[in-house]
Amino acid sequence: MTANLKQPAIDNRLLVVDDEPGPRLSLEMIFKDQFSVTTAASGEEAVERFRESPCAIVITDIRMRGMNGIDVLREVKRINPTTEVIILTAFETLETARQAISLGASEYLKKPFDLDHIQSVVERCHQQYLFHSRQEVLVRKDLNAAKHNFLEIISHELNTPMNGILGFIELLEDSSLNPEQQEYLATIRECSLANFERVQDILTFAKISMSDIQPHLSPFNPATLILNLIGKVDSPQSVELITELPDNLPEFVIAAKNEIRIILQKLLYNALKFTECGQVRVTVSFRFKGLHSVLLSFCIADTGPGIRADLIESGAIFDPFTLADSSLSRRHQGLGLGLSLCKTVAERIGGTLTVNSQPGKGSVFTLEVTAELDSH
Repeated sequence: MTANLKQPAIDNRLLVVDDEPGPRLSLEMIFKDQFSVTTAASGEEAVERFRESPCAIVITDIRMRGMNGIDVLREVKRINPTTEVIILTAFETLETARQAISLGASEYLKKPFDLDHIQSVVERCHQQYLFHSRQEVLVRKDLNAAKHNFLEIISHELNTPMNGILGFIELLEDSSLNPEQQEYLATIRECSLANFERVQDILTFAKISMSDIQPHLSPFNPATLILNLIGKVDSPQSVELITELPDNLPEFVIAAKNEIRIILQKLLYNALKFTECGQVRVTVSFRFKGLHSVLLSFCIADTGPGIRADLIESGAIFDPFTLADSSLSRRHQGLGLGLSLCKTVAERIGGTLTVNSQPGKGSVFTLEVTAELDSH
């Protein structure tokens, strides 16, 4: 009874289901600092535990003795439809994947899982759970909250089938395909990722434009932020990706970390997309503005085709749905929202985004933002 009083809220509970102790213990170790983790060695045990203490997230293996992962998914969704269920598998078929997704699985991941990938998947699922479990409260607050709520619903509804598409592409890549089929599949992946990017740009632009919520300030390491971004991009072999970080860069600052990451990620992606060969250089510098604050400068320079002077001088390069050049847009299709999004976010956090460019010689985008020094 006393234990029940101390039981963590459902928002912070995660259930791991696997009849093999190795994966079960690994997942418990990975997430024990972030969640209150419960484990089950069978589907029957998992459903019993879930009935007693519903969880925000369930990670279940699909092939188990007795009740399998599909059965666990079905029962969990019947008890609490908002719980996010992640399916893990090493052997299953496309038909099983299709069945899992049709029953409401949030993700379908292959074993052995990548540590960074499964952490990002669980974080996204946790945010989705928090949103769905609290959306009624959000809608009651005010009209702005209702708009934000609508966009979150649209984002979830568009992302869910896209995650299914990318998951099935990954399964097909591991199957026996002839060269022609592999080429078709590569084209499907490229088109899917391009569509996914455009949807994300539209939704992010709409959220920022419609919201008056102040950016959240948090401590972060600027060098780590840059290195994490670099580690996640896929640069062509013909492009050299260079990073320059000063030795005396402050270890921790306090600023709008998430917004800075969004801007730099988009600028870096654009630089790599438009640079067919040469270099993309990411540079960070700073100068003190006082005893307790610094001006951080993030520069992303490329050797791409450059931007016309009239577009820069008029500011049109940062207008929504504007592309730098019609001939480039045919080769690198897009909506022209990326730079507008970056400019809007930069101004929202009190920063500035500028560009210097010469046609044929590349471009340099510079984000400057003030940050407080974190003494801890």
